[in-house]
Order: sequence, then C-alpha cells, then structure tokens
Amino acid sequence: MKKNGILNKELSRLIADMGHTDMLTVTDSGLPIADDRNRIDLTIVGGKPRFFEVLDPILEELEVEKIILAEEIKTVSPKMLEDILKRFPDSVEVEFLPHIKFKEISNTKTKGVVRSGERTSYANIILIAGVTY
Repeated sequence: MKKNGILNKELSRLIADMGHTDMLTVTDSGLPIADDRNRIDLTIVGGKPRFFEVLDPILEELEVEKIILAEEIKTVSPKMLEDILKRFPDSVEVEFLPHIKFKEISNTKTKGVVRSGERTSYANIILIAGVTY
C-alpha cells in the first residue's frame, strides 16, 4: 500500500506517465472536458476539493517547465492568478492564451484533465512537463 504522495490511482498513474513536454490540465469545476479526454474528476461537492488542494500535490510530484493560463484570469480572478504564480520559480515560463484557445488545447493536446471542485472563474492551468536533469 502506497503511504504518501498522491494516493488516487488514476492521478498517480497519469503523473508517472508524463514525459518531457507532455501537458496536464488542472481545472475548476466548470471547464468543459471532451468525452475522449483522460478525465480524472475529483469533485466531491461544489467547492471541494479546492483548486490548490489538487494542484499542490501534483506540483510535488511533477517537474514543470512551463504553464499556460487563460488571459481572462488577469482581470476576472487576479488573486487566483497571484496565488498560482507564487507557486512557480521564475525559471518556469508563463503563457497566457484566450480562454477559448485554452479550452481547445485542454481538449485536444493534454494527456489528461483533472477537475477540482473550485468555483473561482478561470482557476485552470495547463502544466507542461519538464525534465529533472
């Protein structure tokens, strides 16, 4: 029995399967997810688990070289943006895209989509895997 780290079998497997430049999306409760996506829905009830309760354990296990956020987060949810950015060192590249393009990438190019119960608008991030060497 695994005793620490991410215990959710599907999420642990997804992170272990990530290679350099693979993408993983972590979302709020409202982002539409295509039926053919590898979807891991962790929502229990509205608002739970929170976005950071999902994101933070993933960041402990996944090497990240770049993140993608929706442009709209800057004006609609600036506090969420601030809290997201402080979790990454300056060496991690940050890209902003219109939300419609963000949704397109999440639903066509990411290796998986992990849904939280977060109810803050634009609390979504695409993590692009780096390498540890």
